[in-house]
Amino acid sequence: MRQGFKEMDNFKHRNDCRICGGSDFFKILDLGEMPPANAFLKKEDLDKPELKFPLVLYFCRKCGLVQLLDIVNPKVLFGGQYDYLTSASKPLVEHFREMAGELVRKFVESQDDLALEIGGNDGTLLHEMKNRCRVLNIDPAVNMTELSQKRGVPSISRFFSSETAEEILKEYGMAKVIVANNVTAHIDDIKDVFKGVEALLSDDGVFVFEAHWVGNLIGDGGFDQIYHEHLSYYSLTALKYLIGQFGLKIFDVELVPVHGESLRVYVGKNREVGSEVGNFLTREKEMGLDKEAAYADFSEKVLKNKKDAVGLLSDIKKNGKKIIGYGAPAKGNTLLNYFGITGETLDFITDTTPTKQGLYTPGSHIPVYPPEKLFEAKPDYLLLLAWNYADAIIKKEAGFREKGGKFIIPVPEVKIV
Repeated sequence: MRQGFKEMDNFKHRNDCRICGGSDFFKILDLGEMPPANAFLKKEDLDKPELKFPLVLYFCRKCGLVQLLDIVNPKVLFGGQYDYLTSASKPLVEHFREMAGELVRKFVESQDDLALEIGGNDGTLLHEMKNRCRVLNIDPAVNMTELSQKRGVPSISRFFSSETAEEILKEYGMAKVIVANNVTAHIDDIKDVFKGVEALLSDDGVFVFEAHWVGNLIGDGGFDQIYHEHLSYYSLTALKYLIGQFGLKIFDVELVPVHGESLRVYVGKNREVGSEVGNFLTREKEMGLDKEAAYADFSEKVLKNKKDAVGLLSDIKKNGKKIIGYGAPAKGNTLLNYFGITGETLDFITDTTPTKQGLYTPGSHIPVYPPEKLFEAKPDYLLLLAWNYADAIIKKEAGFREKGGKFIIPVPEVKIV
């Protein structure tokens, strides 16, 4: 069994930091017990007990990593059927199309080069690269690798590990490009992943990964991006500590507008380190991301956010107005459960992801419908659970606003637009 779980264990609590082994932690935020954020329910399962696990955020005083120490078994979270679909999000599809083009221009030199993606979901990114080089998607969700295969992207249903890397090396050879978008945060034994990357990456290769930046989480982002799948909330400071243990080095970094702001980190073996790396590390130090005080302030901000949002929604309902949820992302379920929002507040939620439609949100049990249902209901307010795409949504739904409808952006500070 992977990551130290016994066969029947659903979760475990660790007492040491996953990248430095330290045990001196500051507890930032306790969000209570929650079901996994992507564990949407069928109607016939609503009366059955749900698996719920502690959701508590900590800061490691030794290396600066912000993390969860209560680890849900990855087979519970990612194995078998998985409902998150990259291709259902138009902004993400465009983001990965642009990223694929950049990777090809900068790093692919031959049709024989291998580009491998860790946790490639339905193959959206590699689909854009498959005519320029060999591609391979490694993802544990069987339904996602099946979709990936249908798009012409060779795929293997496995968790990526150092053992998996050795098997890939034997069959496919060294990788020129390894990509991991929004997955490094999901992995408890992240050291084993980097061990596998180091073994599989060619000497002139590049490992490029994106992860939500903790500076955005505690700044302009929202606490709802904390859920069981996201075990680590990275700063470049903590990543440098991690990556330096594997004969690898960060040679470039940039912020990209995904999930608020994400780090896009470029890692190699023999590449010259650009000035942006040092500049960014200095920026994080100036922000206090290596000290607990910044995270204590974040905790206070979250408590105020909850009080203000719950009060606003309560007042709207008392005035007899109808509120519909817009988008059913995983992070929305952290918000719904922490705020205590149920079907008494939201009539339903709409989402473009086909695999979520007809299901109910975990914990809060709110039905999810296709977008067409929205305008049949004629709501007064739309609660933007997919608030990170607020600008695109408001533009897309301009007609709703012209008819007097209003949007509620719930985090990091609740506001009506």
